[in-house]
Amino acid sequence: MKVSKTKYEKIDAISKIAGLILVAVSIDNASRGNYFIALALFGLGGLISIAPVFIQVEISA
Repeated sequence: MKVSKTKYEKIDAISKIAGLILVAVSIDNASRGNYFIALALFGLGGLISIAPVFIQVEISA
């Protein structure tokens, strides 16, 4: 997927924020003893955070 640089920056910021929120929720679940839910949310947060790595940026010449 190719996007412009401004769209890439927005996608990157949103994915990082969403990933951090999911990691925070997973830590909260781990402290309550819901370890499987915490593990699933932690993994999902990690996947969302690295998603922008697979997006290509259009280079305008």
